[in-house]
Amino acid sequence: MRLWARLRELDELGYQFHRRAPFKSFILDFVEHEALLVIELVDGEPGRPQAANVARDRMLADAGYTVLRFWKSEAAHDLNGVVASIRRVLEDRPPSGTPSA
Repeated sequence: MRLWARLRELDELGYQFHRRAPFKSFILDFVEHEALLVIELVDGEPGRPQAANVARDRMLADAGYTVLRFWKSEAAHDLNGVVASIRRVLEDRPPSGTPSA
């Protein structure tokens, strides 16, 4: 998976993403626990949020996490844009032990 390879490159900046990580009764596509960031890839096309996603997002938000959800087609066709979006969020959430700018 190309997105996974790009997320692993962020290790150099002090972030450590995990793939297929358990969280309560869910499996998260990608998570960076110290930055409290979850990245989910979804099938299909834009539309109304699924009820399962709403409940999952609420549970994650209650634990302090931010969820970024991208369409799989978006990650396939605009990987650089997806990674740029993730990096913008991470700039506001430095990992523990890293001084913020």
